Formats: sequence, C-alpha cells, structure tokens
Amino acid sequence: MNAAEETEMKLTTAGAGGGRAPRLRALAAALAVVAMTALLTSACGGSSQATALQGRLLSVADLPAGWSAVPVNPEIAGASPCLSSLPASPDGLAHATTAFVEGTSIPTFAEALTSGPQAQQQWHGLNQALARCRTATITLAGKKAGVTIKPLSFPRVASASSAYAWSFTIAGIRIGVDMILFQAGKYAGYVVYSDLGQPAVATAQAFADAAAAKAKTGSTARITGAVSIASAPVQTAHTKLGTVAYRATGSGPPMVLIMGYGGTMETWDRRFVDALAGHYRVVIFDNSGIGGTQTLPGPLSIDAMANQTSALIATLGVGRPDVVGWSMGSMIAQALAVLHPDQVNRLILCASYPGNGTAIRPSQQAINALNSGDQQRVMAVLFPAGQTAAQYAYLSAISSYPAAPAAPAGTVTAQGHAVDQWWAGTDPAGQHAASIAVPTLIADGTADQLDPLANSHTLARLIPGAKLTLYPDAGHAFLFQDQAAFVPLIESFLG
Repeated sequence: MNAAEETEMKLTTAGAGGGRAPRLRALAAALAVVAMTALLTSACGGSSQATALQGRLLSVADLPAGWSAVPVNPEIAGASPCLSSLPASPDGLAHATTAFVEGTSIPTFAEALTSGPQAQQQWHGLNQALARCRTATITLAGKKAGVTIKPLSFPRVASASSAYAWSFTIAGIRIGVDMILFQAGKYAGYVVYSDLGQPAVATAQAFADAAAAKAKTGSTARITGAVSIASAPVQTAHTKLGTVAYRATGSGPPMVLIMGYGGTMETWDRRFVDALAGHYRVVIFDNSGIGGTQTLPGPLSIDAMANQTSALIATLGVGRPDVVGWSMGSMIAQALAVLHPDQVNRLILCASYPGNGTAIRPSQQAINALNSGDQQRVMAVLFPAGQTAAQYAYLSAISSYPAAPAAPAGTVTAQGHAVDQWWAGTDPAGQHAASIAVPTLIADGTADQLDPLANSHTLARLIPGAKLTLYPDAGHAFLFQDQAAFVPLIESFLG
C-alpha cells in the first residue's frame, strides 16, 4: 500500500451525549487500521490483476445492515523476528484488499485475496511464520503496543485454513483481532476481524466462510444480521398499545431487555447484548415516544410503560421471557412482574429502586450531570473515577449501531415525572414488590452515584427470595463495566 493510498478515517457523531472525545476519535481511527493487521505480515504488492480480484472480495452489499466500506490509513508499523523472512513484494502475485466498519467505530473487518503463481507459496509462508510468532510490536499514532499472537481453535474454512488470535491494549482498552487464513479454489487469502476484547468465533466464522465462498464461486449469500445486535434491523411490532420499534438477535429462550431513563435501544452496550445472545433470543426496544415507538397518552407512568412492554411481548409471541431492566428500565421490569406475572419467567434488576416510598434519591448534582448533555459529565456519573478505559470501551461499543436520533426532550421530561412518582411511592405497581413471585436477581455497583446502595438492599428485602450481587468500584453502568463477570452470573441465575 503506497503513500498515495493513505486516507484518514473520521469518526462521526453517534449515540447519547453528542460528539466523541478526541481520545475516542483516535481510538476509532486506530481500530480501522487494526483491521488491516496483515500489513504487518505482507506487503500490498501491486498487480494488474488486483482490479479483477475486487470482484472476488466481499462488498458492503454482502454484509449485514449498518456496515460500510472505510478508507484505510496504513499509518502502522510492525516488527517481529518471526515475520522478517516474508517477501516484501513477491513476483507474480495479485493482491487486493478491502475493509469495512460497523456503525461509526468498531468492530472492523477486512480481507485480502491473492492469486497467481506464488499465491499458494505465500499462503504457506505466512502460515508457517505466524505459527512461530508469539509476540510482535505495532506502532499506532506514534505509540508502540505489544501484541500477543496465539493459534486459534477455529472451524475449517474452505479447502484449508488456519487461524490466529492477536491481542493488544490501546487507550487502556483490550483489543482482539482474529486472523483466518484460507485457500479456496485457485485463491489464497485471509480475513481479519477486530473488536473490543476477543471477537466472537461465530461472528468471525460468518465473515470467513462468506469470504471463502465468494473467492471460490464469485458469489455468496448475504451474511446474516444476527452476527451482532448492532447489525440486526430495526423492526416494528403493531401492538394493542401502538407500534413498538425493536431489534432481536441470538437464539434460545427469549429474553427482553428494558432500557432506562432517556436511553434509546442503541444505548445498550453491543458487547453485553451479543454475549447474552450466545444463549438467548434477545429483544431490545425503544420505550414510549422514542424512535419508532408510539407515544402513550399522558401523563406517562412506569405502569403505562410496563403495559406497553407487555403488549410487545404478547405481539412477538415469546411467551414468558426472562426480563432484564436497567435503572428506570428496572422499575418497568418490576411493574411488569406485578401487573403481568404470567409474562415474566425470571427477573434481573440492574441499578434498581424500590417503589414503595422508601427509595433514597440520588443527589441533585448527579441528576444534573446525567441531564447535562455533556458527554464527559454523563460518563463520569455512569462510571467511577479511574474507569476511563471502561468509559471509552462503552462509547466505542454503542457507536457500532447505525446513527439514531436521541430521545425527544419532551419524552425525557415525561420519563422524569414517572420516575419521581415511583420514588415517591405513588405508582400503584411500585407499592407491590412483595407480590413478585418469580426468581429475582438484583445487582448494582458499590459506587453508583445515581442509585444509592441502600436502595438495592431495601429492594432485596422487599422481593421474596431475591438474590443481591454488588460489584466493587463499579457505578450505575456496572453491567457494562463488569460484564465479563455479570453475564456469566446472569446465565448461571437463569440456569
């Protein structure tokens, strides 16, 4: 890849809180480059056949909704003794590459394809070199990062394949890159899939299988949107309480996630939802008056939003799903269990509050920060001090969704009044937590600025048999900060 081909990726605005911080922009741009990890291992050798090869590469039309082609800035350098023997520009080699990004940030996906007299030879040479590699060094934005490389247990792709997991840390965030080498017919190639943490093997396999199929036959079926909730299309359910916009992903027992105050369904951390979707059919949706969901008659209440959630469950025909609610969403989840107990299998309440008038309200300072519209202040009240890496990982995760409008100001104000009623104990369902008979898990962070810790203890005493789990040095967004521990807890609780 020569200097004339260098371009700069710009991070567009998406998600709550407006524009991204400069550090996040730098991270996203770096991750677009990471998708071209193969620049560390082989040169982008020019060839008259490269243009013809483009027809054998995946295009945006082959990928799930929400993915787009991105310019690649090869401002990246790497060094590892085990890679030094690879040829810089092998003769007779046709080489084409393309890269894609989901939403406005990560994950990123790229592929390369070779043909010509030396294609097979280079495939074997690269495979042998990576088999010996355990470490490498890359330079991103002028800063060096150490990379670990390990063989990856991966289902076979095409006629022959091998896979390697790359991992490193940038801006305090752990990045994983799966690199899969394959042979398909007369072509040899690779795909690289990068994500926060380690990419899901099923998602990497979907991309690799599609790339190999296109290399062999020239065409492939569209990759399913189920590879990520961010790629799942927005659908509309026509319920008895109006239209409700939702996304769904995964397979298995049904699970419904209820968003909190001021949030859209794009506020759910993609990594959190995708992890649950490994074992469950997960549905996320917009509350009343947000996105494509119809506004309920005023005055808005927690009970009314619970009834609309019930109408969605009935329309989707999912029976008795497990229900996860976060913040205001956990109030809606409680009301759902009280008003429609036959529609809840098990209940998971994240950063929740009692609704019987005993709730301890957050400080006005914390409420003002949440409502400020200033991204830094919002993140500071969702995550404890010193957890900036968790903040940036969360912001990058939600930027994977296609851009969506924020909740209207009038809707957020109406939600605020509904929350006030719940805290005051004047919401009818909030007074009957003791009647909740389904197994219930209550969880929060010990440093939650928006939900004083006493509320979780009070709620655990109110709901018969409820289990309480608290995460140290975690805040209101503990379920995203500590999802590596929380998701297995959810799965264990649900059995």
